[in-house]
Amino acid sequence: MEATLAKLRKHTHRINVLLLGVCGASDPAPLIQLDGGTIALATSCPSSLCREVTTDLGLRETALRLPIPDTIRPRFWIAIQEQWTWEGKRRLRFVECGLRLYLGQKDEAATQFLRLEWTAPMIDRDGILTYQGDRAGHPHWHVDRSALVGHEDYLRSLDILTAPTRLVEAEEFNESTADAPPSQPLFDFSWLQKIHLPAQAEWMHPPSWDGHTKPEPHQSEPKDIEGLEHWWAGALKYCALELSKL
Repeated sequence: MEATLAKLRKHTHRINVLLLGVCGASDPAPLIQLDGGTIALATSCPSSLCREVTTDLGLRETALRLPIPDTIRPRFWIAIQEQWTWEGKRRLRFVECGLRLYLGQKDEAATQFLRLEWTAPMIDRDGILTYQGDRAGHPHWHVDRSALVGHEDYLRSLDILTAPTRLVEAEEFNESTADAPPSQPLFDFSWLQKIHLPAQAEWMHPPSWDGHTKPEPHQSEPKDIEGLEHWWAGALKYCALELSKL
């Protein structure tokens, strides 16, 4: 998918309107910015609406509050980004986009627990359309390890991302493991970040997928910028709706 810079600026404005609605802001302030080929929440985003957070990879970014349970005591925060690259002098090509969800009161550290990502394919040496992660779904959800272990265990386990991969012996679940203190996680969930959970799949339609054909029925890219905006609108509103049930 490609777009002109002028179209990308209008796209950024429309995403900003979506974010203002989702966060329940009354002041139509610019929350996101287009910088080169990157669309993301601006560091100048008002402190009443935004905060700085740390991603699961240890990177800093700006996240926007969701009014859950309300605007005074937000517990959930959302960060978004889009990446485009110049294709010639007048057009940009879509590379990827996604959102990350964080949990944490204003006065405590916010922890990333869920993300939604959509990456465009590349052409390999044989001229075949290939997606990142080979047969991974695109778009896809990732459940982050912090959703499956305690907050303290999660903070200690951040080093696992840079440590060499190691095999972990399976633990038999019994009374002694059930009573293990929170500081002793039952399982190592560092592998969880490698699992892609498709957010869109056509494998329910015939012919059924044989498990090998590329590109797979759970892999796609946005057809146009309007379609991407519809996807953003649905994803943002759906996340807010589901989190409001908690």
